[in-house]
Amino acid sequence: MVRDWTTRNIPLRLLPSGPDRIGGSIVRQPLGAYMIPFFPKIKPVIHRGGKNILPVAIFGAVFGLFFGNITDSHIMDDCIFSGFPLDPADHLRADEEWLSERLARDSSRFLLYGRGRPLMDISNGLRPVYKTAGEIRDITGGDWQNTDWTFIGLDGNDAIFAVTIRDGLDRGRHEKFIDLRSVALQVGATDFSPMPSLLGRGKMLLDWNGRRHFCSCCGHKTRVERGGYVRKCLNDACSAEHFPRTDPVVIMFVVSGDKCLLGRGKGWPAGNYSALAGFMEPGETIEEATRREVREESGISIGRVSYIKSQPWPFPSSLMIGVQAEALTTEITLDKDELADARWFDRAEIREIFKHGGNKSFNIPPKIAIARHLLEHWLQEDSILV
Repeated sequence: MVRDWTTRNIPLRLLPSGPDRIGGSIVRQPLGAYMIPFFPKIKPVIHRGGKNILPVAIFGAVFGLFFGNITDSHIMDDCIFSGFPLDPADHLRADEEWLSERLARDSSRFLLYGRGRPLMDISNGLRPVYKTAGEIRDITGGDWQNTDWTFIGLDGNDAIFAVTIRDGLDRGRHEKFIDLRSVALQVGATDFSPMPSLLGRGKMLLDWNGRRHFCSCCGHKTRVERGGYVRKCLNDACSAEHFPRTDPVVIMFVVSGDKCLLGRGKGWPAGNYSALAGFMEPGETIEEATRREVREESGISIGRVSYIKSQPWPFPSSLMIGVQAEALTTEITLDKDELADARWFDRAEIREIFKHGGNKSFNIPPKIAIARHLLEHWLQEDSILV
């Protein structure tokens, strides 16, 4: 499977986890930790059973105090659908009295969804429409038992909820239910925005609640608990609890020296190439899923796998796990059931295409997709000190 398309992450390699040196991650440490090698006279005290560690402690504390956040700009959640802007307030979800009070409070705000699409104000650009508790009562009749809803977080002291409506989807001239992909493409076209993350969180939880009205263990009805993060079976003999599902997907940027492997899915327009991707299977590690998927789709064998970054993908509820995978072989054997084409691209060739905004043979992936971030990360890789 080919999926839709990181720039500021610095992959600091961990110790090898096997003979093929699998293992790489983003590691955040205070600058003081990286300065130890430059001061050999104090480095040995680290390995003396806890003795004489005061110089190191003082040194690390001083550098941590002044430079502890120096790597923050490299660890930003800048993929679209990341950067959730609210306080999730997990500690309040089990407080049913608090939730009931907030569902009726005038300061609470409600996002509306119809057929999985958020309600947007289109009078001046795109903005989510927030309804008041009174407006929601007029729409739902205050029947929370038969309405799909979820508490998604706090904005300061104000509770934010997401609600599904099934009737009255024609909202007037300036309000329209718009597909979330379209919203994300438009608001993220020029700069990063946390809006898609907010709307995506509501969509994922409402989609899941809408599919879990009945218990998958015994078939009885379920009820909402923990503000929409749990559904519990009403059958006392069962009482099963059901939790939101997230499907992990590995999206794999395969490299061999200064070349990268990209594929074009069946039915895609000419020039639309992206990173290979596929759902993880039960019992797999990220590394195992990466090797299996790449070999199935392209015939390429993979060695070392390094994590780059991840992206929530609310269609309906996936987590895209972006990795860079080092190819051990280069001969492509195409899975024609999955791909229309796959080929190796040279780094210099891709750089030149980026300068001109794409061409007929290669359309640059949109910013909505994590594959774009993986591609940009690779293009900048040789200029980053690791």
